[in-house]
Amino acid sequence: MMQRLSSRVLSLAQHGQRNWVLDVPEGASIWEWVATAFMQHDIQSAHLDIMGGRLLSAIFYTGYPDPAGKRIAQYGAPNHVGNATLISAMGIYGKDKGAQPMLHCHGCLVTGSGLTQGGHLDTAQCIVGRDGLRIYVTATSDIEFVARLDATSGMYVFHPQLAAHMDGNADRAAVAAGQER
Repeated sequence: MMQRLSSRVLSLAQHGQRNWVLDVPEGASIWEWVATAFMQHDIQSAHLDIMGGRLLSAIFYTGYPDPAGKRIAQYGAPNHVGNATLISAMGIYGKDKGAQPMLHCHGCLVTGSGLTQGGHLDTAQCIVGRDGLRIYVTATSDIEFVARLDATSGMYVFHPQLAAHMDGNADRAAVAAGQER
């Protein structure tokens, strides 16, 4: 018997997208550089593909199953590494549950001792190393990502919705899609 699958992703963009290349220089925090650039260009929500490069220091969290079963996963203690090589990372920039800017980013890196690790990057404490980093940004003006409690994972995760300056059709569609069984 085939079970019906329900998509957790909504495609809302109607008016195209803006594509940017953002170069982050040596010594900069990924978060601070991204947040400043996005504020200057009025980018409210975006998808980021971070290309490989060196990090002077990084903090990341690795997830593990929640023993209480209330969430899909929990993050462990912070992992601190210096002089790491970032292989790649992917992030979503949007608004947290308090409507403040937030960057949720996961990446894979190689430590100075050659160990490959990865997880949730604390981008405020990821300091770019020699030669900088390049980030490919895709933003739309008609959708935004807003962190809401997700019934599937039990965690606050980004959900797409029409931007505040648009009408409410997407919010109604998101509610309807979320109620499908």
